[in-house]
Amino acid sequence: MSIAKMSLVSLTGGMDVLDDVLMRLYRQGDFHPEQALQYAGARGFEPLSGENPYSGLLSKITEIGLDAGMKLQYEPPKASGQTDARQYSRQYYQDFYNKFNDELTYLNKRRNFLRGEIEQDENALVQLKHIAALEVDFDELFSCEYIKIRFGRLPVDSYPKLNYYKDRMFVFVPFDKDKEYYWGAYFTLEENAPDIDNVFSSLYYERIRVPDFVHGKPEEAFAAIEKELAANRQELEQVKSRLEEIVSQNREEFRLVYSTLKFLNDSFGLRKYAAALGGNFYITGFIPQEKEKAFQEEFKALPGVAAEIKPHDSDKRLQTPTKLKNGWFSKPFEMFVEMYGLPSYTDIDPTGYVAFTYCLLFGIMFGDLGQGLLLVIGGALVWKWKRMNIARVINRIGIFSCIFGALYGSVFGLEHVLDPLYTNLLGLPGKPIEVMDPAMTNVVLVASIALGVVLICSSILVDIYIGLRKKDLERALFSANGVAGFIFYASVLAGGVMLLLKGVNLFHAPYVICLLVLPLTIILFKEPVGKLARGFRLREAKPKDGMGSYLTEGAFELFEVVLSFFSNTMSFLRVGGFVLSHAGMMAVVLTLSEMVGSAGSLLVMIIGNLFVMAMEGLIVGIQVLRLEFYEMFSRYFDGDGVPFTPIAVTPFKNRA
Repeated sequence: MSIAKMSLVSLTGGMDVLDDVLMRLYRQGDFHPEQALQYAGARGFEPLSGENPYSGLLSKITEIGLDAGMKLQYEPPKASGQTDARQYSRQYYQDFYNKFNDELTYLNKRRNFLRGEIEQDENALVQLKHIAALEVDFDELFSCEYIKIRFGRLPVDSYPKLNYYKDRMFVFVPFDKDKEYYWGAYFTLEENAPDIDNVFSSLYYERIRVPDFVHGKPEEAFAAIEKELAANRQELEQVKSRLEEIVSQNREEFRLVYSTLKFLNDSFGLRKYAAALGGNFYITGFIPQEKEKAFQEEFKALPGVAAEIKPHDSDKRLQTPTKLKNGWFSKPFEMFVEMYGLPSYTDIDPTGYVAFTYCLLFGIMFGDLGQGLLLVIGGALVWKWKRMNIARVINRIGIFSCIFGALYGSVFGLEHVLDPLYTNLLGLPGKPIEVMDPAMTNVVLVASIALGVVLICSSILVDIYIGLRKKDLERALFSANGVAGFIFYASVLAGGVMLLLKGVNLFHAPYVICLLVLPLTIILFKEPVGKLARGFRLREAKPKDGMGSYLTEGAFELFEVVLSFFSNTMSFLRVGGFVLSHAGMMAVVLTLSEMVGSAGSLLVMIIGNLFVMAMEGLIVGIQVLRLEFYEMFSRYFDGDGVPFTPIAVTPFKNRA
C-alpha cells in the first residue's frame, strides 16, 4: 500500500504549437492539470479563452450517428508523436457530415413516409374486411346529399338496446359480427344526424372513417389497396436495404471522423488550464514520477517547447494530488477509503490496513466454509461478467469467511461435517472453536472486545506515526490519538484486566496521577503545549480567547474523548454478537430442514443458506464498514487529499 510519487511539470512554448501540446497531453493519459488562475496572476499571464470550433460539429456528427444506429466508440490516436488527428481540415468533417446527412435524411424521410402509407393501407383493409358484404359503390354513398352514413362497430351487448330507439329516424345495417362487435353502418337524414350520433355514442358505437382514397365497391377497393400495399412494402424493403448499405459504407470513415472530432473537442477544452502572455503559453500540472522520462520524450520533437520537471512541492500554492497504488488484494478496498476521503499526499495510504481489517472482521462475523466458497466464486464471476468493483471485495471477504468457517467447523450451517478432519487427520480432540457451546459465549464476546482493543491501539499507533512523519508534535504526542491518549487508554485497560483477572488493584495514587491524570491533562492543554514544543514563547502559546473559555470548551471535549475510548471499545461487542447470531440463524435453518422431512430438506437448506447469505451478509458488511469508519478511521485518517485526475477524452454513453 502506498501513494504514487508525483512530480510537478510545467510546459512553455509558442502559441503556434499549443494545439499539438494539448493533444499530446491527452495521449499521455497521466497528466493532472492545474487551473491557470492559481499560478498565472503573479506572472502577468492571462487564462486562454475562446469558443470551441469543434463542439457544434461534434454534436451534429453524434446525432447523425445515433440516428444511423451506430455505436459511438472513441478510439484514441494510435501512438505518441503522430499527427493523425489533425491530418484533415474542419471543412473535410463538414463535407462528410453534409453528404452523409443528406443521404440519410432523404432515405429516412422516404422510409417514414412509406411506413405511414403502409399503416394507413393496413388499417383500411381491416375496415374493408368487415364491410365486404356491402354491394354499393363508396363514391355513390358518400355523394348522397341528404343522407349521412356512419361506418363503425357496435358492442354486442348494445345491439339489443337499439330497440329502445326504434322511433328515431335511423337504420342500422350490420355487415359482419364477431365475439365482441357488430360491424356495420347506420343511415340517417342530415337534419337528424346530431341526435342519432348522440344515441349511438351512448351505446358505445365506435366510428370507423373510411379513408378518402377508398373508391368503388369494397372488393374493388380491397384489391386496389392490397396492390398498393404490396408496392409500398417492396419499396420500403429497398429503402431499408439502401440505408444499411450507406451506413455500412460509411461506418469506418464515421468512426475515424467521430474519434478525431471527439479528441479535438476535448483537447481544445484543456485550454482553460493554460495561460498566455504575448505569443507564449504556460501549462502546469502533476505526473507520476515513473512517467517523467516518457513525458519529456513526448515533447522533445516539438520545436520551442520546454518541459520542466520539478519536485512535487516546488509551488506551495498547489496541493499535490493523491493517486493510490495498491496490489491485487487491497486495490478493491480503495473505494471504501475514497468514500471517507482520500489521504493527502504526505499521509499514508490506509487501503492495505483497511483491506486486512475489513476481511478479518467480516470473516470472524460470517464464518462458514461453504458460504465463503460461494462468495469467492460468485464475486469472481460477477467481476468477470459485470466488472463491478464490489464483486472483488466480495471475493476477498469470502476467503476470510472460508478461513474462519474452517476454524468454526461450519459448512453451510452443518457444524460437525469437518470433525473427522480435525480428529483423524490433525489429531485434535475436536474443532478448534465450538461456537454453539454455551461455555464459549463469554469467550467469544471477550475475544471480540480484545480484538477491538488491538485494532484501536493499532489505529492510534498509525496516527502517531503520521504525526511524527509530518513533524506535527501536537498530533503525535499530545492529542487523544497520540502518545498521551495511548498511555491513558492502555493504562486503564491494563488496570482493569489486572483487577478482574488477578485481583490486583493498580489504581493507586502514583499510577492514577502519572498514567491517567497526567495524560488527560496533556490532552486538555494539547494546543498550548504543542505550540511550546514548536518553539513559541509562553505568552504566544496562550489561548487567544482566554484560558477560561479554553478550559470550558476543552473540558467537554475531554469528556467526549474519554467516553469515545470506552464506547468505541464496547462497539466491538457486535463482532461477537454476529458470530453467535450467524450460528443461531443457521441452527434455525437446520431445524426447519429436519421438520419438513427428507423430501424438502435439501430445498429448505438451499433457500435458508441463500437467505442467510443475502440478509446477514449485507448487515455484516455494513457493520464492519461502520467499525472501520467510526472506530478506526476517525482516529488516524483526515481524508483531505485531492484525487489525481488525469485529463482524458470523455466517452459517450450510448443509448440503451
